[in-house]
Amino acid sequence: MGDAMTTPRPVFGKKASAATSARRPAGAAPTADLSPEARAFLARERLSAGGPSYEEDVPSRRSADSVPAGKPVWGRRIIARLLDEFLIWMLIFLLFRGDIGQALGVYLQSTPDSAAADAATLTLFGYALLWGVVECTYNIAMEASRYQATLGKMLVGAVVTDRNGEKPGLGGVIMRNTLGRLLSNMIPFYIGYLMGLFNKDRRCAHDMTSGTMVRARRPAAAAPSYSEVFA
Repeated sequence: MGDAMTTPRPVFGKKASAATSARRPAGAAPTADLSPEARAFLARERLSAGGPSYEEDVPSRRSADSVPAGKPVWGRRIIARLLDEFLIWMLIFLLFRGDIGQALGVYLQSTPDSAAADAATLTLFGYALLWGVVECTYNIAMEASRYQATLGKMLVGAVVTDRNGEKPGLGGVIMRNTLGRLLSNMIPFYIGYLMGLFNKDRRCAHDMTSGTMVRARRPAAAAPSYSEVFA
C-alpha cells in the first residue's frame, strides 16, 4: 500500500518523476509535463479532431499561421524594395503610358513656369501620388496575407514578422507602410533605411515604429510523427 501511494503516475509522452509529480498543482493537466514537441503534436491532433484547446498545451493559432522565419536580413530587403517599386511603376506606366508620355514630353519641351509646364507637372505629380497609394495598398495586402511578403520579398526569400518572428498583426503592417514608411523617407540621406545596417535586428525606422522585422524565410520543417515525439 505504501509503494502505491508514493510511486508517481507515469505521464504519456514523458516519464514522471517524484519531483515533477510533487511540483504539479492539484488538477493540473498532465500535458503540462510533456515536452514542447509532444504538446505541439497533441495540439495538432486535438485541433484536427475538432476538440477543445487549452492555453497551457496548445500553440496559438497565430504561431501556427506564421511563415517559418530565420535571421534578420538587410541587403535582400533593399533588393526586394527596388523590385517592388519597379513592378508598380511598370504597371502604372503600362496602364497610363499615353497620358504619362504626353505629360512628360510637354514638361521637357515647355518653357519653365509656363502654364503648359505647370499643367504637365501637376499631371506627373498626380501619377506619382497614384503610385504611392498603389504601393501602400499592395504592401499592406501582401505583408498582412499568409505569405507575409511582397512579390519582391518572395523572390529574395524574405518575410515580414513581428519582433518575436511571428506573423505581424494588421495594425503593425499598416503602421509600417504608412506613417513608418513616411518617417523613413523623410529622414535625409536615406538614414531611415541605412540604420538597419547598424543594429543586430536589421530594423529600419519604419520597422521600429511598427514593431516589425524582415527576416530570411526558412523552409517549412516537416511535422514530427507520433513515434518521433513519444519515442
